[in-house]
Amino acid sequence: MNNGRIRKVAIIGAGVAGLASARSLTKKGIHCTVYDRQHKVGGVWADGYVGFGVQVQKDLYEFPDHPLPKNAENFTSGSAFQEYLETYVDAHGLRECLKLGVEVQSVSRDPEGGWTLTVRHDGESREDEADYLVVATGLYSETADLPEVPEKDKFNGKIFHSSEIKDFEQLRDRDVVVIGYGKSAADIATGAVAEAKSVRLVFRAAHWPVPRKLLGILPFKWGMLTRLVASLIPPYVRPTPAVRLLHSIGKPLPWLFWRVVEILLRTQQKLGTRTENGMNLVPDQDILTDAYSERTMVPRPELITLIRNRKIRAHRNGVSRFTKDGLILDDGTELSTDCIVFGTGWKNAYGFLPETIKETLGEEDDGIYLYRHILHPAVPDMAFVGKVATFMSVTSYALQARWLAESISGNIASPPAEDMNRAIGDLKAWKRSWMPASPARSGTLLLHMAHYHDELLSDLGEDPLRKRGLLAPLKELLVPYHASDFKNIT
Repeated sequence: MNNGRIRKVAIIGAGVAGLASARSLTKKGIHCTVYDRQHKVGGVWADGYVGFGVQVQKDLYEFPDHPLPKNAENFTSGSAFQEYLETYVDAHGLRECLKLGVEVQSVSRDPEGGWTLTVRHDGESREDEADYLVVATGLYSETADLPEVPEKDKFNGKIFHSSEIKDFEQLRDRDVVVIGYGKSAADIATGAVAEAKSVRLVFRAAHWPVPRKLLGILPFKWGMLTRLVASLIPPYVRPTPAVRLLHSIGKPLPWLFWRVVEILLRTQQKLGTRTENGMNLVPDQDILTDAYSERTMVPRPELITLIRNRKIRAHRNGVSRFTKDGLILDDGTELSTDCIVFGTGWKNAYGFLPETIKETLGEEDDGIYLYRHILHPAVPDMAFVGKVATFMSVTSYALQARWLAESISGNIASPPAEDMNRAIGDLKAWKRSWMPASPARSGTLLLHMAHYHDELLSDLGEDPLRKRGLLAPLKELLVPYHASDFKNIT
């Protein structure tokens, strides 16, 4: 693919995906420039809300060949993880690749090949050139997703997005209403209890909360992130004969497994807890539908206890409109407040890409579908790294980066365009046949990460089965994968 033509690569984003891309490409002798509007590396980890952090155990969320420090907390805090990324940069000599505090405002594809990037630094704009473009900005943009609520201009209090809460002192002695039921909303509501005069949590729908330890004993990775469990979810695009059999003749078994999981979660997480309007916390959707709607979270253990004790007063309700002194919910309940925090996430967008490129890539309401979640044959000099959601995203991005480096270097033969388009079409049809619609459906894999990693490893000529030892076949089935299982790959 390279043939000596690709000498300069521009990488947009200095988070995990951008750094992994720079590492893999520089190892191949390709010059990389990594742009990020933040003044330090980390992407989402460079400037999060107070108390944000990793949702999974540390051995799932680290670079395969650069482990977290042994004394790192098991669920790494955001600030600690950002510092860890700084050590990754220095360990692999990436500092000279970085252009921090430099925002990529737009890109344009040159008719004769290559890219022109319009970047802004210290208030001044300039143009940079590159032979190849890697988009490593993740699934979401920096644009906060703030729902349109009628009569917002009437409200006399403060309105924040969760990303703006840098210290819970901002909420001291306030009557706080947090809107949402995802990770950021739960984190803000939980943390606000110690400082605020009162805390309310308003959400339309409850979602399945996964405990850090199943039954209070077993880390959730052992019950949720094994190949055995991966065989019990809707089959991947190209399922094995055994999985096909399990989901045909043996179909009652996967159904029963997930009903047992739901009963376990309902009991352990006390989802019968009543909200202020008499509803409970049991989700309306089954756990797989809910999870693949981008909603499953690993909340702080104290969240539901605080709701039960009414230190967080929960309302399972929608927001109808603002008033001068608060909110009116869909059932007519009036909430008096002087501070509202929207924990409603981020919009997904690639604002720097021209509309012609988005159209060529086939951007739709559920995102952009790509070959191996990395390439599109219609734009062969651009790749995406990090546009996929798994429970081991650092490992996933590192594998993508290695795959891309080998592809650019010509060590992986790219299939013909028609074959790539066919694979993209199959992926799209598979996801749309059962996954709920969502803006990030094109990149959602979650529990299918094992199958995706297998594809990348097979393309690389590596053994997808990473477990070793006498009991390797049993471990492949029952033992969760960790980042370290891939340390010789990335």
